[in-house]
Amino acid sequence: MKTSRYEVFLKIVETKSLTRTAAFFGCTQSAVSQLVRALETDLGVTLLARSKSGVRLTAEGEYLLPSMRQIVVGERNVFERSLELQNMNAGLIRIGIFTSLSCQWLPPHLKDFREKYPNIGFELLQGDVVQICEWLRSGMVDVGFMTKPEGDEFVFRELLKDRMEIVLPASHRLAGRSVSLEDLREETFVLLESGYSQIVEKIFSDADIRPKRQYTVKDDYTVMSMVESGLGVTLLPELVLQRTPYELYGCPIEPAYYRQLGVAWMKKEQGSIAVSKFVHHLLGDEAV
Repeated sequence: MKTSRYEVFLKIVETKSLTRTAAFFGCTQSAVSQLVRALETDLGVTLLARSKSGVRLTAEGEYLLPSMRQIVVGERNVFERSLELQNMNAGLIRIGIFTSLSCQWLPPHLKDFREKYPNIGFELLQGDVVQICEWLRSGMVDVGFMTKPEGDEFVFRELLKDRMEIVLPASHRLAGRSVSLEDLREETFVLLESGYSQIVEKIFSDADIRPKRQYTVKDDYTVMSMVESGLGVTLLPELVLQRTPYELYGCPIEPAYYRQLGVAWMKKEQGSIAVSKFVHHLLGDEAV
């Protein structure tokens, strides 16, 4: 910890000597004198009265001394707590994330990280890509787990590819078979407004299909419930369908389509030590 001028001043009061104070801190008496003069200039008062027998506090110095002691205690506390952060004995990481990622993919990674750094806490905010990007910009979250964002304001590192699937009610006439998009040309679609809507549009474009878009919703589980009820069919990422409580039939699209999922943060932001450690943990040895 760099010695503060208030700590030096308290040592002068303790020793009643500039010379002994200089010896204690391993510097020159001139340096100590300059520090006192600078402190007096900044505060606008005389703190020490000098005589042949040494130095003593002025009335103004006596009045300010308790506050100076509080400052030194506070500085030491800040330094000690910063060491805790550096040693990962404290910290909070705020995450913006999709529901499917927070339910299906993230928990084992949090568990592994907690085994290494048990004192780091996490706060999860669940939303879509638009919300997560806005949370990153405003500083509400430190990192965002999402599909690859557009533009260059974020740093993005891919973590996994999530394959897209055709999803039907379990009672659908095509359930249990290998299904192509061509088989669904006349079907009604329940589509999701989300960060992978561009992928869905590309899938339909490549297949030269204009889907009968009967319903458009914003929530994964609402889509699955509506499909289960026979209101239509849909395209969803494989991760969303894991451990689903709904009676659905899903099969991969051929050729394969994927949504890119990864971790993002503001390009100009310098994250905390805990955030940096967590991102390194997710990426392995890859540099952040």
